[in-house]
Amino acid sequence: MITRTNSMVLNFTGTITDIDYPNREFTLKGPEGRTETFEVDEEVQRFNEAKVGDKVSVDYYVGYNAEVRKPTTEEAQNPLVVVESAGKGGPDAPPTGHVARRIRAVVTIESMDRTAQTVTVKGPRGQSFIAGVADPSNFDKVHVGDTIVMTFNEAAAISLKPASNYTATGR
Repeated sequence: MITRTNSMVLNFTGTITDIDYPNREFTLKGPEGRTETFEVDEEVQRFNEAKVGDKVSVDYYVGYNAEVRKPTTEEAQNPLVVVESAGKGGPDAPPTGHVARRIRAVVTIESMDRTAQTVTVKGPRGQSFIAGVADPSNFDKVHVGDTIVMTFNEAAAISLKPASNYTATGR
């Protein structure tokens, strides 16, 4: 079995330009004018206090672990497993919360780019993902069409900050 682990922490700071309360989403516009939409889990209370014009900082972690091996019988029968957790700030804290989830997916290698040292895989719901390959010799161990198991880890920490504490940093 060959494994590859990669992760990073990203931040997006900006001004709320749109809020979809029923779907628990908000859109931020960063200092460079770029916009991004974020989903807020049900566990994050007081989301209704967020307003267009509020300054928000979103820190989120993304990572993946790829195992180059055939899936087990159980994994093949259930190719997508999502485990989630969430938490919230106390009643006296500003609206804050975090959401984390781990996704184990049986994926198929769609293409390999030796020059960029990446592989493109397709998951059980049809989404594609490009993953970096740290060791170029691993390209000799897999082929387009091979099935591998990947675990994706995502986490977001969301906090609404008063405008006076806002620092435009972008991501």
